[in-house]
Amino acid sequence: MAFKDQVDLIITSPPYADARHKHYDSIHPDKFAEWFLTFHEPFYNALKPTGSLVINIKDKVVDGVRHRYVWKTIEALGEAGWYSIEDYLWYKPNPMPGYWPNRLRDGWEYCFHLAKTKRPYFNQDGVRKPIGEWVESRLKNLGKNDLSRHNSANESGFGRDISKWVGKQTVLPSNVLTIPLVGKNKGHPAVFPVDLPLFFIKLLCPENGLVVDPFAGSGTTGIAALSLGRSCVLIDNNIKYCEEAVKRVQEEAAATTNEVKFEQHVIPYQLRFLQDAKSEK
Repeated sequence: MAFKDQVDLIITSPPYADARHKHYDSIHPDKFAEWFLTFHEPFYNALKPTGSLVINIKDKVVDGVRHRYVWKTIEALGEAGWYSIEDYLWYKPNPMPGYWPNRLRDGWEYCFHLAKTKRPYFNQDGVRKPIGEWVESRLKNLGKNDLSRHNSANESGFGRDISKWVGKQTVLPSNVLTIPLVGKNKGHPAVFPVDLPLFFIKLLCPENGLVVDPFAGSGTTGIAALSLGRSCVLIDNNIKYCEEAVKRVQEEAAATTNEVKFEQHVIPYQLRFLQDAKSEK
């Protein structure tokens, strides 16, 4: 099988259910989990034992009600052997405008982290951020209750030792990622910002590791991977998107012609990827 036990991180945003009809084959929400399970095994087999899968996806509104095909898909993957490590929320501070009779603007999306083991590669230090301006004022005058771990004032059992923050310059981020939408579609109708794959590559892929995006669109994941010194394989069944991805990684990630290998297959690479896996059984 292609890439067996070689991939450190698969990060992708598959076509959402019944979305982008002009760009992808439509998948009904009721059938989405079943469809996704037709190719999860090649993903699983391609990953190293310490590798991870990150899926960026969003529920769909059907007849005014949220269809939970996303959760059904994640639960189905769990039953198929994947471990659900963490659920991240991508918060979009600049969501698309619009009006709906029973809901507000869509300001966030899921990013599910799954893995083959409960302890995949995880580099917390790679995503640390500045601790913030609150430190200077909060730690300036520490009281006696700040110098040791103590029960909270309402006796909830939760306590903290504020003094441990003294001298710290960085802190771990939360699992809510605040990343604005990109202003242009970059040759694709559903481009996520480069900062989204950048975050997960820093967190889940070691230096000189291999990143794969099997629904690569116009190549944003490739730009992120190359900018961080990782190798990357981009896959899409739309030749126009593949050509756009090659153009973007050369222009935005400074990849040379010798560094970019472009292959076109008679059948979609996703299908060949799957067929290679089945042929080994």
